[in-house]
Amino acid sequence: MPPSLRLVGTSRARTAPGRQQAGTGLAAESHIPGPPIAPRSAGSPAGLPDDGPVTAAAAQDTWESGRAPSRTLVLVLTILPAVAILVWTIAIFVLQHLQFAVRAPEWAVRVGGASAAARLFAALVLLLFPAEPASARLRWVGSALLVLGIGVLVFGYLGPVLLGTPDPNTAMYQSLAVWLASDALFAFGLLPARPPAFTWRRLALVVSAFSLLATVVTLDADDFPLLRLGVLPNSPAALAQEPLHGLSTWHWVLSAILVVLAAAAALGAVRNALQGTVPLWLAPSMIIWVGAELHNSLWTSASGPIVTTGDLLRLAFAVAMVFGGVVELRRIATERTLLLATQREQADLLTELAIMKSDFTAMVAHELVTPLAAIRALAGILDDDSLPRDLRTRMVGGIEAQILALQSLAGDVQAIARLERTDFAVQLRPVSLTALLAEAEAFGRTLTGDHPLTVYRPGEAWVRADPERICQVLRNLLDNAAKYSLVGTPIELSAAREGGRVRIAVADRGQGIDDEDLPRIFEKFGRGRASMAHGTPGIGVGLYLSRRILRAHGSDIAVQTAPGVGSVFSFQLREVP
Repeated sequence: MPPSLRLVGTSRARTAPGRQQAGTGLAAESHIPGPPIAPRSAGSPAGLPDDGPVTAAAAQDTWESGRAPSRTLVLVLTILPAVAILVWTIAIFVLQHLQFAVRAPEWAVRVGGASAAARLFAALVLLLFPAEPASARLRWVGSALLVLGIGVLVFGYLGPVLLGTPDPNTAMYQSLAVWLASDALFAFGLLPARPPAFTWRRLALVVSAFSLLATVVTLDADDFPLLRLGVLPNSPAALAQEPLHGLSTWHWVLSAILVVLAAAAALGAVRNALQGTVPLWLAPSMIIWVGAELHNSLWTSASGPIVTTGDLLRLAFAVAMVFGGVVELRRIATERTLLLATQREQADLLTELAIMKSDFTAMVAHELVTPLAAIRALAGILDDDSLPRDLRTRMVGGIEAQILALQSLAGDVQAIARLERTDFAVQLRPVSLTALLAEAEAFGRTLTGDHPLTVYRPGEAWVRADPERICQVLRNLLDNAAKYSLVGTPIELSAAREGGRVRIAVADRGQGIDDEDLPRIFEKFGRGRASMAHGTPGIGVGLYLSRRILRAHGSDIAVQTAPGVGSVFSFQLREVP
């Protein structure tokens, strides 16, 4: 770079007015800024977090964020309750005093009512607001919860009030009918690889079929095989003998069907949770439900006065469903908030676009007025036949200059249109730096304002570039240097090798750029306040186009400037050995 420009650069580096834009020095390589990409360890599926320590905070964050959980988190939250329930069951057989059985009629009623209300709440959430892409599965789960909630309310509350307390065999068949219908719906929605399509008509058919089954069980239970060979136990001591005494083979057969259906549904929930197609909370909830079915088959109270471990597990399942319902409602609230924010952003963008279109129309119209008026005036002068030949020649030259201005304006608009297309690309290939500088120099000699142009070449070099696009960048920079400098001030075009790259710079002794205008000049249709105040022609797309082109080359444009001193615009291209 010539000594004069070096002096300008060093004075800026030492004083407050000097500054640098675009995050790079003139000798530094420019890069497109972007967020760092965190490395992903091998074997971790795309989009899934790596397996690591499982904490309550991590589980809560995963439940509420909608992200696919890690395999470790799913397995821990399903295996732990499964092992705990299995160990508890075996321990009860070995140590019978561990069996929880309390005679508490009022508490049993309250547990049943709370469980029914919780299931109905979760059913309402899952039926009305299922998460995608698991909407079909979750709606079938919601249907199962609806059957459970309605069954408890009908057989545990309305039935005894309207028809009186049923006999033990009828009460057990009623409970089995509710659990069988719900377990079938759980398995129907969670076990298949592709769940059946859910429709409200199918839900109506399911509820109708369940109502018919409940009616048959209630009216004809006396004709069914006995499920209990003795009376309903009304003390904890009697209930403790249940696994070995008092229950018929028919009870064990039906109970085995319930446990198998519940286990199949739980396995489907775990598989889908591992795949991230159902919410994480559903998998451990279904494990708890399997435990409830198992304990109820061993120690059943059939809505009697004894509260058992099966009742506790059903209550735990209801609590898990409430938790899941709350998580889903929070997800819905988050989605609605994001949707509202997106809509507001789109509205702001549309408003900004409308303003931009209006400004663009006004700028183009303003830029058209001057050359059209000049052409009209010059054409009127040429209409005079007595005009001297030399003056006529100057008039024709003026018209040609204005036509070139119009062509330049049309070229800028066309370039913006091409650049905004999604298929915009550069054709990179080895290009002679000498040829690029020669074409830029030829353009610089045609600029108005009598600006002496000095070119500094580093010798023969080749760069990897799209020659048409890079020449467009150089024309923009040289044209700006001429427009924003006083008549007769020099312009310098230089190139220098720097560590495997070639830095190309255009320097002027113009008015410089204010701090507040630096970000604006690289925006589409953005112009500095000084250029608008002085009526400098242009629509503010040159630097925007240049930056877009250079970023497509893997580079960027940097600027050093000081008001009243001048500006240096530079960029780098990779050198080809």
